[in-house]
Amino acid sequence: MVRLLASMLLAFLIFDVPVAAAVEPLPAIKAPLATKVVFLDIAQAGDRLVAAGERGVVVYSDDVGETWHQADVPTRGTLTALAFVDAKTGFAVGHDAAILKTTDAGATWQLLNFEPESRNVMLNVRFRDARSGYVVGTNGQLWITHDGGANWDRRTLAVEDWYQNHIFDVAWLRDGTTLAVAEKGVLYRSPDGIQEFTPIESPYDGSYFGALSPDGVAFVVYGMNGHVFVSGDAGNAWQEVATNTDQFLLDATVLSDGRVLLVGAGGAVLAVEPGSGHVHSAPRPDGVGINAVLVVGDAAYLAAATGGIRKLPLTELLPR
Repeated sequence: MVRLLASMLLAFLIFDVPVAAAVEPLPAIKAPLATKVVFLDIAQAGDRLVAAGERGVVVYSDDVGETWHQADVPTRGTLTALAFVDAKTGFAVGHDAAILKTTDAGATWQLLNFEPESRNVMLNVRFRDARSGYVVGTNGQLWITHDGGANWDRRTLAVEDWYQNHIFDVAWLRDGTTLAVAEKGVLYRSPDGIQEFTPIESPYDGSYFGALSPDGVAFVVYGMNGHVFVSGDAGNAWQEVATNTDQFLLDATVLSDGRVLLVGAGGAVLAVEPGSGHVHSAPRPDGVGINAVLVVGDAAYLAAATGGIRKLPLTELLPR
C-alpha cells in the first residue's frame, strides 16, 4: 500500500531530490507529539497496532488505539509501509532505500538496508510467509528475499530503457502468479513471483497505487482518479469498476464479508464486491484524505492526511 498525501508523494517521485549530506542514519527523535505526525501505514502485530510515517516515527498501541507509545527507530527518514509476518516479526521500508526489521512487535527496529546515496524510496513491503517477501520502490526497484530479509535479490523493472517506472505494490494468487503495479499504467507479471517479471497489457495508462487478491483467485488493482480494475484470469483481461469518484485511491484491505475496502484522497471510502462490481460509497464528510486503513474486528483505524490515527466503528465508516 502507497500511503502519502498524493500530491506530496507524486511531487517527490517526479522531481529530483538532493541527497542528504549525512551518510550515517540518524535515529528518529522521540517527541511528545509523535502521535500527530502523518502516518503512511498501519498494521497489526498480534494484539498490538503499529503505525509508521514521517520523520521515521513508529508508534504502537496495546489497548486498541486508546494510547500510543513511540518506538525506537534508527532512522528519521520517512517510513512508507509496514508488514508483519507474525505477532513479533515485522518489516518497515521508506526513504533512503531503508529496510527495517523488528522482532518485538514494533517496539524497537534494526536497519537491514540504508542507502541514501541511491536516491531510492522504498514504497511498499509484502511478505508471503516468514521468509519470502518483496520490497518495491522508485526507479523500478523490486527486491526479493527468501531468508527473512537477510539477503535480497535486487531487480530493476522497466518497459523503456531510459525510464524505470516506480513500483507501488505487489500481490499474488494461490497458484503463485504475482503482479507488480507501477506508475504510467504499467503492470508486470511473474508466473511464480520468482521468475522474471514481464510487462503485460494494462487497461489504462494512469498510475496504479495498490493491488491485492481478496480471495486468492482474482486481482484487484487501484490508483489515480478513482480507477479500480478486477481480473479473474491472472491479469489477461480486466473489468473496470464504476466507482463514481475521481479521488486518488491510496490503500485497501479485505473485509470479513469479502468486499474490498478502499480509501484515499478527499476522504474517499469505497466498498467493492469483486465478483459483481457493486460499489458502496461512503466518503468521509470532513473530506480529509486517508493514507491508510486497518480494520480489526468492528473497528477501523485511519491514517489521516492531516496527521494522527483516527479510530471509528466500522459501521460509522461504512454506514448502510
